[in-house]
Amino acid sequence: MELKNYQKKVLANLQSYLRHYVACGNASEAYRSYLAEDGLIPGKGDIPAYHDTLNGIPSVCIKVPTGGGKTFIAANALGLICDELPERPADVVVWLVPRKEILTQTLRHLRDAGDPLRLVIDRDFAHCVEVLDKEDGLSARGFTSATVTDQLTLFVLSYDSFKNKDGRRAYAENSQLMPLTDYQRKLGLAREIDGADDTSLIAALAGTNPIVIVDESHHAHSELSQEMLRNLNPRFVLELTATPRKGSNVISRATALELKHEEMVKLPVIVYRRGGKNEVVRDAILLQRKLEQVAINAGSVDNGYIRPIVLFQAQSNTSEESETYDKLKSSLIEAGIPESYIAVRTGSIDEIGDQDLMSQDCPIRYIITVEALAEGWDCPFAYVLATVANKSSKISVEQIVGRILRQPYAHRSQARSLNISYVLTSSADFNETIDQVVAGLNGAGFSKRDVHVSEIEPILSRPDATQGMADTLFSRKPDNASADEYGSSFEPNAPVSKGEAIPQQTSADQFSGSTDNPASKAVDDMIQAAEENEQDFESRAEAEAEQDHGHGTGLGNGMNEYGIREDISSSVEELKLPQFMTTESAGLFSLGIPLPFERKMLLEDFDLAKCATDTVHINASGSENVRQVDVDSYDELRVRELNPQQLLDMKKLFKGYSNATKRKTVHDGIIAGMTAQFKSTYGTRGLSEYVSRIVDQMDSDQVDAYVNNSSSYTSAVTNAISQMARVHCRKRFNEQINDKIILEPNYTFPKKMVINKPMTIYERTLYEAESGNMNDFERKMAESLSNSDCILWWHRIDERKQGEFCINGFINHYPDFIAMTTSGTILAIETKGEQLINEDTRDKLDLGHTWALIAGQQYRYYMVFDHESPDSPNAMTFNRFRSEILGK
Repeated sequence: MELKNYQKKVLANLQSYLRHYVACGNASEAYRSYLAEDGLIPGKGDIPAYHDTLNGIPSVCIKVPTGGGKTFIAANALGLICDELPERPADVVVWLVPRKEILTQTLRHLRDAGDPLRLVIDRDFAHCVEVLDKEDGLSARGFTSATVTDQLTLFVLSYDSFKNKDGRRAYAENSQLMPLTDYQRKLGLAREIDGADDTSLIAALAGTNPIVIVDESHHAHSELSQEMLRNLNPRFVLELTATPRKGSNVISRATALELKHEEMVKLPVIVYRRGGKNEVVRDAILLQRKLEQVAINAGSVDNGYIRPIVLFQAQSNTSEESETYDKLKSSLIEAGIPESYIAVRTGSIDEIGDQDLMSQDCPIRYIITVEALAEGWDCPFAYVLATVANKSSKISVEQIVGRILRQPYAHRSQARSLNISYVLTSSADFNETIDQVVAGLNGAGFSKRDVHVSEIEPILSRPDATQGMADTLFSRKPDNASADEYGSSFEPNAPVSKGEAIPQQTSADQFSGSTDNPASKAVDDMIQAAEENEQDFESRAEAEAEQDHGHGTGLGNGMNEYGIREDISSSVEELKLPQFMTTESAGLFSLGIPLPFERKMLLEDFDLAKCATDTVHINASGSENVRQVDVDSYDELRVRELNPQQLLDMKKLFKGYSNATKRKTVHDGIIAGMTAQFKSTYGTRGLSEYVSRIVDQMDSDQVDAYVNNSSSYTSAVTNAISQMARVHCRKRFNEQINDKIILEPNYTFPKKMVINKPMTIYERTLYEAESGNMNDFERKMAESLSNSDCILWWHRIDERKQGEFCINGFINHYPDFIAMTTSGTILAIETKGEQLINEDTRDKLDLGHTWALIAGQQYRYYMVFDHESPDSPNAMTFNRFRSEILGK
């Protein structure tokens, strides 16, 4: 399962926040600096201030509407979080869910080796993953000092695991966990928790300093829930919900239109008013039949089985007149609907059970509920919500309307009527029903501006439409059919045996009702009107997708968003800047269409087994307290911190080890210090063998010094590998250029940009504002571009912002400025305040020269130095650049 664009966006936002947090070590300050990148200020406008409820522990929230794949996002987030945060002795995750149903569902997914959620986690943790429940923890199955240090230990628990009466077991003395809690005390990791024994499950979990995932976090708003989180002693808390609670620190938001554009949800929601409950039931049945016939006809095109389902929302048993679930079920059976087609799902009755509602073997087409379907009930085949109540009765649809939004197979159907959600009601106060639907959509994470809710006139309220409807709907048979397997030709009082055979295929001739009768014609009109609304909604989704490249947080409602200047917009409408492309990995079905080139393609034949080890320089005289780790833009190395007590205990243990054990410890420690991305890039097996060769060549002093210099050892190895890979990539790129790697027009400027620290004082800018993140020399260049009559427009490229132009070669080179002259020439400009000629400078110069040479006369690349420049055709001083290039 591939990540959708909005899912990639929210994960990129999470990674950005994590890096801000690692850089400053303060959750609130990280929140402020993170939002500042999108020009947002906590506490101003509609951006709330950071809420610190966990005593400084970072706790952030991602807002994703119902149907947006929150659990898939969470699964992808685990490796990212573990990779970005400082290393710990154990990787333990506590995944909290609100209810038993979701607990069972989540455990099933995460324990299934073939499930997309588990596949993602196995990929990020090299298949070293153990998924545990509460009983596993209490009995110490898979939860020991040995297992937590060798794998990802993932606990799936309900909020009540530590809160209700049964939850008190997690606070009690537990001899099974004593070895683990003793180990934690020796390393100085143990935590004291009020009311809990020091060998309890809650204490053992707290000692692992776990990452906590809070699914449907709007349920965890009470002080008791917050106390539970504090007791877990988390190192990081990630909330996922469609409706963040007050006090949640939202760092990213996906919108309904993003979900619609990615074919995840059935929108818009169309609300129909009917004359009474009988009309609601009749229309719901007819609508289900029409939609199922549409699905059958579209099946060969969409290549997916769909059986539309109606959710009937019955009334609670408050009076004799109430349309209760049992009355409604009896009415449907009396009307000729097979009993096997109907299932009741209430708080006390579950006739769905373990049936797979998306299976072709499942007969269910009508589900009767009251308000029992909430989070965790997941069936994309639900299309119609029909509220069955007396006209004067009130019935809330808020808790159930979100259940009809998921798009089957996350794939848009060719038939527009299958991309829509339908609500039928007979409420006397139609506006109140609309408000309830909107409120229910809000509860699913949508908003009024996200969702188009339309009132369709009650066509069936016309006298000619309702005349004889009951006879037409329930008893009329097709002229050319003696029986209708589809359920339309059942006599109202004919007995129907339970478990009746399910039709495997239904032809158009078997479809219920003639198209020229009023009831069928009215439903056709309903569907036609709905399709028109869906087309309008789709147009809005496409328009927003063109404007929003998905790089912002989704917060702030467009604050600090700047468009391309209208007076020069025509110069970039058709402009596509050349980037390197490849057909080498385009695949069998690519039809030869070039794909964007990526540096990792050059590493496919990079073999660590053939790499020398003499480039690895181990410094055994350094100190862990005084160290520096280089951060490579591709390998993203991080400084790893050690707990002082842990370091002291580690020294004592290390001293008593045999030589073989010491060397194995050094090997494992170097590998553990590498980021997940680094391991993924170069392969865990190849890295392990390469590090083994290095450790085997170490003298005893270097081995013994590892305890004091663990991060520098990892840094020495990763830096050496990165350097060898860099040389390899440059060599392979030069060999493949103009052969497997070609340069073609590809990059287009976004129509709008969210700009941090926007500056509007300069002239000739591409956007209405440009980024003010510039040093003194860069400002001097910006001023010169603004004052040059030969410049039509210029743009400041911010490397930290996704979606900016780069020269994508053996390195990703983001020139500081891109500009167009009045004659149409494109200038890519890199600024250097001092003549700092290092490998990075030479690589950029060579790549820029290659790019401009192949791109042709319309494109130029310049590296501009403040005073002195190297002897290179693309390098020059600022004064020369200003006179020879800008002075023309």
